Amino acid sequence: MRITFTPGQVVMLIGRAERQLEQIVAESIREVGTGRNIARSAHHALHETVVTLTRLYREQVPDGAPVATRIARAYAKGADARSGAPTLACVRTILTIMGEARALVALAPQPEARHGPANMTIG
Repeated sequence: MRITFTPGQVVMLIGRAERQLEQIVAESIREVGTGRNIARSAHHALHETVVTLTRLYREQVPDGAPVATRIARAYAKGADARSGAPTLACVRTILTIMGEARALVALAPQPEARHGPANMTIG
């Protein structure tokens, strides 16, 4: 079953995902120091965020399928060859792609204004 979000909800969800990715980078730098990989404690959160972003762009943003594909490819190619862990560069690439796609979300058509509830008076 597919859930449809309003354009405002899509913008909010993408904003949350962007903040989540920024927090993952900050946490990884703080835990690992000068390493190039994402901290192990953030792997699950990163995966869930990337899956959510991919689905949002593919299903909710008009003409967002190419953005979803770019995000998925960046995530797939962003694993460290030795450890298999996602790299900080991978997350930064995803953030760059999201920044470039911000115009798509802003240009999404707004739904027509709905009429408010009928005035009901008693008596």
